[in-house]
Amino acid sequence: MRLGVVWLLAGAFLLSARTARADEVESWVNQLFGSGGYKVRLGAALSLSKVHDARAVVALARALEQDEEANLRRVAALALARIVDGDTPQRVRERARTALAGAARGDRDGKVRETAARALQELGGGDDGASPAVFINVGNAADLTRKAPADAARQLEVAVRSAVKRTAPGYAVEWPGGLPTAQQLTTAGASAFYVGATVAVVDVAKKSGRTEVACTVAIRVAPWAGKDGHERWREQEAASAQGSGKAITGGSDAAVAGGIRDCIAAVGEELTSRQVVPFIKRLIATP
Repeated sequence: MRLGVVWLLAGAFLLSARTARADEVESWVNQLFGSGGYKVRLGAALSLSKVHDARAVVALARALEQDEEANLRRVAALALARIVDGDTPQRVRERARTALAGAARGDRDGKVRETAARALQELGGGDDGASPAVFINVGNAADLTRKAPADAARQLEVAVRSAVKRTAPGYAVEWPGGLPTAQQLTTAGASAFYVGATVAVVDVAKKSGRTEVACTVAIRVAPWAGKDGHERWREQEAASAQGSGKAITGGSDAAVAGGIRDCIAAVGEELTSRQVVPFIKRLIATP
């Protein structure tokens, strides 16, 4: 009998705790949209960012769209990526995505746009095929020198893709279902860019019993508008970067070919990480 009493008391305690939590959520939502000032609204947003509750998601989405403080809008974007999960109702998930896509595309603050884009990409990592907010179309790399191994251009393309994934985890180099059309980009509120890499120079020289391989890689980047006839290069909006490197290798044909591949891939990855990705981030952050 006494065990039953303990169980009933424990059950009553848990119910009371859930009720109190629900009341807290309502209170935080009211504070977020009340007249208590920036610090009160920020505190409410931070509290809601720890609650996996549909009301918190809807409130933070609204704050991302409406609040006058850029820092609070960034907090709201980060919070949405944290609290939306597999238990969040689909309509509420879509409410969060809509708010994030709008902020990624049109918020007046560059940092908010970038934060929202990354948060939207995180939400797109599930099984429902969500589209990314920033898409990088890495084109087929080309070898203008005709001196590199046949697979070197492909390895350069792979290196560029890897560098984007490593240095800009919120960006995508694949789109669900293949390359997007202009309409798909517009519907998703996604910013898109084309990146094309080229092997520009390959030199092989034997010096003092060793073989020195030198290479130069050029990468061009421009805004991109979809695969359906709008993908022409926009010269007036394009930019380019160029980098060079060297590799020391043996004298056999296989060793030289390996040195050329290594040189091209290393320069391509470094160029993408240090120049191309930062350039794209600046474009997104610029009103």
